[in-house]
Amino acid sequence: MKKIKVIMIAHCSHSYFLGEGEKDLNKLFLNDWYVKTAKQLNKFYPEIEVECWAPEKLKKEAEETILEGIKFKFFPVNFSPIYAMDLSIPMLKELKEEVRKSKKENYELIIHVHEIHNLHGLLIATLFKNQKIIVQHHGGSWPLKHVKQTKRYKFFFPLFFLAQLWENLVLSNVNCFYALSEDEINYLKRVAPSSNVRFQTMGIDDEYFKKTDKKTARKKLKLPLDKKILIYIGRINDVKVGFLLEAMNELKEEGILLKIIGFGPQEEKFKKYASENKLKNVEFLGGVFGEKKLLYLSSADAFVLPSSKEGAPVTVMEALARNLPVVVTSVGGTPLMVKNKREGILIPPKNKEELVKAIRNVLSWREKDIKKYAEIYKWKKIIDDTVKDYEE
Repeated sequence: MKKIKVIMIAHCSHSYFLGEGEKDLNKLFLNDWYVKTAKQLNKFYPEIEVECWAPEKLKKEAEETILEGIKFKFFPVNFSPIYAMDLSIPMLKELKEEVRKSKKENYELIIHVHEIHNLHGLLIATLFKNQKIIVQHHGGSWPLKHVKQTKRYKFFFPLFFLAQLWENLVLSNVNCFYALSEDEINYLKRVAPSSNVRFQTMGIDDEYFKKTDKKTARKKLKLPLDKKILIYIGRINDVKVGFLLEAMNELKEEGILLKIIGFGPQEEKFKKYASENKLKNVEFLGGVFGEKKLLYLSSADAFVLPSSKEGAPVTVMEALARNLPVVVTSVGGTPLMVKNKREGILIPPKNKEELVKAIRNVLSWREKDIKKYAEIYKWKKIIDDTVKDYEE
């Protein structure tokens, strides 16, 4: 069989995601979706060569390094006015050289781009239309949808209109799209009818499927055995947490506890809200990782994620694998992940009353075999399906 080489490409500079005072870019790289996919590909298919490439506005010159067994190439950018508008001509030149090399040495080169609705994604779809291109959606929106969602961009409507025309012309050059929502799937099928389009997410590790008894987990964490416990994992902001705390205010006399794992720019605001409203049933745990995170998932009775905007949340996959019923808003990819009243309850966004009702409902369920619905999110399954697309 012909040798396969895969280049995973991040669409923009990782330094956009550095928090205040943070300097560790390597940590960001290694936790990025495209790198996790590369590591799992290397694990299950070591015969496939894989590299991770990224533009980076903090780099003054091209840099090559090995991190956790994966080859990385970082490229300086020519300009980077805002997120998703990076332009790295050195990266595009190196990619052109890689294509030339693959033809000379007779190996199959796969360009696996992480997100398409950006400058690099569209340039790659334009310049390398004769190459096999796989695109993983990360939750971004096509140009006209994006300008509709973000009011401050309406003054730049002509630019977004031109970007939409560009997408309409070049997305059909992509062989396969992995989308995270029904909206995105329908859009891609409309503008790229000849391309393969399907729902595919990031994967989760097998450790999430290993059962830990709820009583044992609570004893280890020193949690009460006679209370109903909800768990939330994610960023702490208005998009995700605001309505949840309002719901807990209504539920505070019912003996239901909420454990919040995560951090975010509005954490202090919500801690103040909890304090002012005497929400002794709510605890902010900060960042919790590894074995302790698994224990908290095992200790809970249900997982809740009432976001007003989502892609395909990994935390939902993790909760399902831990056999937890979920209460999630019907946004983004969640309706493709959760069948209402089977492994959880879907509710409309920004609706406190429905959220309260759903929490009460799901906490009354008898224990079900929920984790079987998470099997499709195991990394092995994700990588097997991806390699089939590489080999087609």
